[in-house]
Amino acid sequence: MPHYTGVRLREDITIDKLYTVHYFEYPKNFSFPGESHDFWEFVYVDKGQITALTDRGNFLLRRGDIIFHKPDEWHSVSAGEEASNIVIVSFASDSPAMDFFEGRLLKAGQYQKQLMSKIITEYTKGFSTPLGDPLSSRNIRRENPVIGSEQLTKQYLCELLIMFIRNYYTEGRTMLAGKNADSVLELARQYMTDNIGSRLTLGDIARHCGTGTSTLSSVFAEHCGMGAIDYFIRMKIDAAKEYIREENYNITQISEILGYSSIHYFSRQFKKITGMSPGEYSASVRAMLSLHSRNRQAKDEYDFR
Repeated sequence: MPHYTGVRLREDITIDKLYTVHYFEYPKNFSFPGESHDFWEFVYVDKGQITALTDRGNFLLRRGDIIFHKPDEWHSVSAGEEASNIVIVSFASDSPAMDFFEGRLLKAGQYQKQLMSKIITEYTKGFSTPLGDPLSSRNIRRENPVIGSEQLTKQYLCELLIMFIRNYYTEGRTMLAGKNADSVLELARQYMTDNIGSRLTLGDIARHCGTGTSTLSSVFAEHCGMGAIDYFIRMKIDAAKEYIREENYNITQISEILGYSSIHYFSRQFKKITGMSPGEYSASVRAMLSLHSRNRQAKDEYDFR
């Protein structure tokens, strides 16, 4: 009988504590006064663009960019004339490999974006803390969390960090996605963006990408977890949310800009995806701005005293 000897697997990056997971939908001209803390934080731009202000200087971040703030680094964020969506995750880690992220401004690939989505999804399965609450300072566990949700949140966060390091040293090549699939996906997404106000069909998108509808459907199912048309609809709703936050058009005009046949159909799709009507979403944006304004005023008064 052979004698088996087990090996304890090495962990190059460990997460000791999770402090916050946020997904903010900032209106235009939003600004955060700034803070510093003794743990790591990253800011990822999902839509639009922001300016990150740090001890090291100011950095313009566009869609797909991510910046890391090391412990005790002062940082702030502001949005310009464009509404923006950002992900903010903060955590504690004493792993030496984290030194790689000091002062880093990186670009997320498709695989990293999927991991970002998985972190948010698993977090909401384990915690009831609202993703968009800027005042939340602790994670509130759900009474009946989905099994493994906290573990997977930690696992996906570690994987995200590892993949950033790996891809940096392999010239940004995605490790688990084929070149052809990435090309089709990028072509399709750009075509959808350029035609956001049109009523595209699956055939329209496939023809533009030079592939069949079945291949296109498979690529979106594998990389995005949904069909191409469902993805396009979500892009329209994301665009609608940006328009609402920018306050340049009313809801009827936004519906027309995005190619909807009626405002009622637009409102039904909007509520199906966001859980609220366009009017309710607009009210929530105004409430968030009012809250931040009051908090900033209170802080200024406190600092003055």
